[in-house]
Amino acid sequence: MAARGRSPGRRGVGYYRVHFLESIRPDGVVCLECGKLRKALGSHVRLLHHMTLDDYREQWGFNRQTAFVAADTAARFRRLALKRKLGAYGSAENLAKARAARRPKARVQRPEARLRHSEAKKRLYAGGWQPRRYRKVEDSKLRRLAKKSVDTKTVARKAGLSIDQARNRLQALGLLPPRQRRRPADRQRILDLRTEGLWPLEIARRLRIQPQLVRKILWQLRRQKVIVPTPSRPRPIKRRKMSDERFLRARRRSGAPAQIAERLAVSRAYVIYKTWYLRRRGLLAPVPQPRINR
Repeated sequence: MAARGRSPGRRGVGYYRVHFLESIRPDGVVCLECGKLRKALGSHVRLLHHMTLDDYREQWGFNRQTAFVAADTAARFRRLALKRKLGAYGSAENLAKARAARRPKARVQRPEARLRHSEAKKRLYAGGWQPRRYRKVEDSKLRRLAKKSVDTKTVARKAGLSIDQARNRLQALGLLPPRQRRRPADRQRILDLRTEGLWPLEIARRLRIQPQLVRKILWQLRRQKVIVPTPSRPRPIKRRKMSDERFLRARRRSGAPAQIAERLAVSRAYVIYKTWYLRRRGLLAPVPQPRINR
């Protein structure tokens, strides 16, 4: 589709080839191959110049996310998509991006991020800047800094290294104790507890590990075609809704808070809170106070 604005042609396309960011104008997009002004460059580049938009971006230095559509055309497409509610057929992330794109923003004021970052890095390298992973620090300097300060963050800041680099160098020099490796989780033990009907939170409490690690190991076992049974008991919830009669019946069977929590699939803290609440209401006998012999 041709744009209504003035096309620069082959004579005026040289300016846009040097300042390629200005080729995306509010009234259209200037093709850097032939100098024609179009509302969009998709079919024009493909049919006339026999190249894809990815090839066009790579040849002229655009980012991969650059859209070659005029601002008014993109706004019209956006209004049409919102009117037809096309965002309901996609993910919530895409819908949020579409709504954020409704904010008016001139394309001339949107310089390419990759080009902006590369120019900033070039200026830093020209001034003698060097990434932390390439910086070289002598062992004697690290030893002097370690004698003055035991804190790893202070040593890293004074030496110009990252905290992980400073920690690894100090451990290699014997100035810091080696990092203790975590004890690997017993997969067979986790599978046995799962077979007994326990949930990941209950397995983590028994083995004293993180619940995320238990869920990850169970997922890996399923990927390895291992049969992981589903618990038939209710999922443990911190504060599950239940009647006072049910809680009192479970408490009569066993007075230990841990056993009551395991039977009712709640946390031990909730059992203690519920006991205090029922005693306050008078449904449970108060705790007998010890006698003091005078």
